[in-house]
Amino acid sequence: MATYSIIHASGQIYKDGVSYEGLDLSFLPSDVLAVQVYADGTADIEIGDRVKNMITANQDVADKTTISWWSNVDATWTAAHDAELARIAEAEAAAEAEAQAAESGGD
Repeated sequence: MATYSIIHASGQIYKDGVSYEGLDLSFLPSDVLAVQVYADGTADIEIGDRVKNMITANQDVADKTTISWWSNVDATWTAAHDAELARIAEAEAAAEAEAQAAESGGD
């Protein structure tokens, strides 16, 4: 099972160590500061005051799939990941086209 870290302040979601930031995390409840999900599916949710960035409680969850907003986490990370892969593929295609143009222009 995948591991996740979510940090509201920076809009970050890490999945198995791959992180994207500046993501729209508006699906998180207003008192959630951060979430850590472990490989066994358990989660630790840091609850607190976002203005002061102060943790006031921790909530342990036995199964991440029981969290009402959980499906948004993977969907948001996957969208960012897919966009990054598309950007990389586009850059590689442009570099290949440039190399081919330079090669054919040099004949």
